[in-house]
Amino acid sequence: MATKYIKGKLYKLKIADLQPDPQQARTFMDTVALNELAASIEKYGILVPIQFCLNEEGGLMIVSGHRRVKAAAKAGLTEIHGTFTEGDIRLQGFVDNLQREGLTPVDEAEQMKLMMKEYAFNQYQLADALGKDRTTVTKTLSINKLPEDIRSAARTNPNIPKSVLLDAARMSTEKSMRRKFLSYMTQAAKAGQASARKQRLSKERILITKTDNLTGELDGLPWREWAEDDRNDLASALAGIRRKADELLAEMEWNREEEEEEKPSASGMNLS
Repeated sequence: MATKYIKGKLYKLKIADLQPDPQQARTFMDTVALNELAASIEKYGILVPIQFCLNEEGGLMIVSGHRRVKAAAKAGLTEIHGTFTEGDIRLQGFVDNLQREGLTPVDEAEQMKLMMKEYAFNQYQLADALGKDRTTVTKTLSINKLPEDIRSAARTNPNIPKSVLLDAARMSTEKSMRRKFLSYMTQAAKAGQASARKQRLSKERILITKTDNLTGELDGLPWREWAEDDRNDLASALAGIRRKADELLAEMEWNREEEEEEKPSASGMNLS
């Protein structure tokens, strides 16, 4: 006998029975964020139930909570709690998803456009339904003017700021939009390289500090008071450190000699 679901009531659902909304707003799920959510669910459980409804075939369809369902399955759960809803499910799903964090600006813009088309909304009606300022809605919708290659890149890279896409969308031609977007991507790549270099240098300083600290710890080490087995283990460890230190010093000296050979002599310089 089929279960009779009551609106607003909480049910325990089998994840395997849940079907995604084919027109859900979220087209991209960040793998790192999904893994973090799965780890949180594994530790604390799901704090906010999903919403579900019955689709045209009578199956259970997710209205909101697609990411939670995916993360729950990743965490090894087979069941999840959900609240049954009915009525204008599509409108509820639109509003709920567009008010959630984590949507890329492209997903947000495309869902707003779809919502306007499906309900024949103008921008004022759309803003009212979403509880947003009309200017904000107008700006977000402008992202749909961007060429597909830009939208595709932004859809799969949630780190691209919305402001960058809005700036590109203000351009009058697709060529100028691409130029504006490429300028940002180039600058972002350079900034990323500089950040990586800074981080690498920081790691080098940490390693040098650790080496200095080890030298300090070895000073005055009361090894004579240790058991014979511990002294033997210490001797073996120190021998290994000495071998590695000798190898590194020899290599560093060899590199220094090479650098000296490559330096131009003063007599060979053209001063004219």
